[in-house]
Amino acid sequence: MNTEISAFVGMGLMIVSILLIYLSRNWIKIKFFKVVTAFLAYMSLIISGLLITYVVLSWPS
Repeated sequence: MNTEISAFVGMGLMIVSILLIYLSRNWIKIKFFKVVTAFLAYMSLIISGLLITYVVLSWPS
């Protein structure tokens, strides 16, 4: 994958994770949906961290 695309996808996943955590903690009242949205948020945060790490480590020196 191209590093520029990976960087944008990583940043986009970080924004998605912020929005999902906000929804999970403040808006959703049903416990099951809270757990599902929090799980998706943390998974997108982990994937975005891995993508950003890949971009930083593969940067030409």
